[in-house]
Amino acid sequence: MTTDDLTRRTVTGAAVLMGDVALFVAMRFVIGRARGRGVLCDGDSILCSGADPSPAQWQAEMTFRSTVAYSSFTVMALIMIVTVVAARRHRRRDLVVMQLMALAGVAALAILWQPYVPLG
Repeated sequence: MTTDDLTRRTVTGAAVLMGDVALFVAMRFVIGRARGRGVLCDGDSILCSGADPSPAQWQAEMTFRSTVAYSSFTVMALIMIVTVVAARRHRRRDLVVMQLMALAGVAALAILWQPYVPLG
């Protein structure tokens, strides 16, 4: 392997890693905006008007938050899968491993995510 090949591989790996970080930051921003959009002021139980939400209002808000979150997880996973396929075609095992680990992180976040923060 020549110095140019090693440099190209290093730059490509760093670019993919920065792309993953940017995806995680964007996903966090989108999900945070969905949670803090001003319907439930304390996060899960009090409407911003000061009243308690009806069960239908609460369910609608949790459904909205879940839809936004799981859509974000899905888009991020699809982008990573496309990167894995491209890396595999170019025989870049290092990128495949890196993206599979990031994909496992997305899967863990999707499993652990909750539309509200439980108290206590």
